[in-house]
Amino acid sequence: MTNPHAFPKANSVASLNAPQLQLASHLAIYWLLCLALVLMIAGATSGSAQAQSVEALEWQPGQSTLPTVISTPHNDVRKLLRQAKYPQALLLVNKGLSTNPRDPQMRFWQAYIFEQLDQPDMAQQVYLDLTREYPELPEPHNNLGAIYAAKGDYPNAKASLDAALRVNPNYAAAYENMGDLLVNMARQAYGRSLAFEPKQRGIAQKIERLKPVLEITQGKP
Repeated sequence: MTNPHAFPKANSVASLNAPQLQLASHLAIYWLLCLALVLMIAGATSGSAQAQSVEALEWQPGQSTLPTVISTPHNDVRKLLRQAKYPQALLLVNKGLSTNPRDPQMRFWQAYIFEQLDQPDMAQQVYLDLTREYPELPEPHNNLGAIYAAKGDYPNAKASLDAALRVNPNYAAAYENMGDLLVNMARQAYGRSLAFEPKQRGIAQKIERLKPVLEITQGKP
């Protein structure tokens, strides 16, 4: 192989006298020192280039560009949920839970997917288990409360939403659900009052005034 950095062709040693041999020796040492310096600089430059970024260390031959997104089970599930691909997301969630059955995020997503697939009873059980094992997480309490409310179980719904707000007093979604729940509880209480005394005009008016709000909260707690 041709060396692009080869030295100039040397004269035959036999044709050189003593001063020329000394000069040739000095020239040889000079070129060796220059080569060593070039190699040192090249090595230092190469080392600094490899340390510029973590992405460069992850690059593999054959890739046209450096990877920018790392695929993980959580990221893959999150992407499918954003695309509303719930059956596919559930497959990934179940696969993740097969290796880490206590993963609270995967279990929460599993319950949420059950809701989207019209399986509220299965979702309720998963949320309930999460509230018992991870009571410090407000989201399972909130979602469990929403399921109870949708079933008309207002006492348990309120207890769950109260628990969510105790854990996180700044939880906006839980406050909204609590408001929807209280409107429905008011409608229920007024209705029961009216059932005992049908002639109460004031109660009937209150129920009538609640109707616009109840229509907005339809499908919510």
